[in-house]
Amino acid sequence: MRSLAVLALAWILVSTAFVARATASCVEPNLADQVARADVIAYGTVIRPTALPFLPPARQVRFRVERVLKGTGNPEMDVAIGPGGGAATSVDYRADDSTAHTLYLRRTGDAYATDACSGSHPGQPSAEETALLGGGAFRVVTDHPMNWALPLSIGVAILFAAVAAVAFLVLRRRRPNLAR
Repeated sequence: MRSLAVLALAWILVSTAFVARATASCVEPNLADQVARADVIAYGTVIRPTALPFLPPARQVRFRVERVLKGTGNPEMDVAIGPGGGAATSVDYRADDSTAHTLYLRRTGDAYATDACSGSHPGQPSAEETALLGGGAFRVVTDHPMNWALPLSIGVAILFAAVAAVAFLVLRRRRPNLAR
């Protein structure tokens, strides 16, 4: 029993060491390199996480742009908050609803992505960023693709309700009348 407790303690210590190493997986940040890697750098507000109802949350947020410091963006855009499209990683960027952020965005196909190593941070652009990039402007593309998640989920819910109603009516008619 004692050896089992020692083994459990060793496992906790080893796993804690790996977690600490995973959280420190970004190289030392260099503002000039981070600016060079970003396609768009924008300041704005996270409006809400984007996900379909009844599904696990997507690793995306909806971002409303107030100022663009580099590049050109949309007035609102969906931003992936970590690399890839799979499970959460140690470099996922944390962005809560209704909070202001300066995001360093990389274009990934038709969308944008950021992570904790990109230079993104909560709040206004820093003095160093403003000195390097200027105060920013509202440079946005007004013709942006629509987010189809909500209309699609509403359509699926209506279709499901219609199929359930038809199935209920068919089964109700086929039920034998036992009152005779």
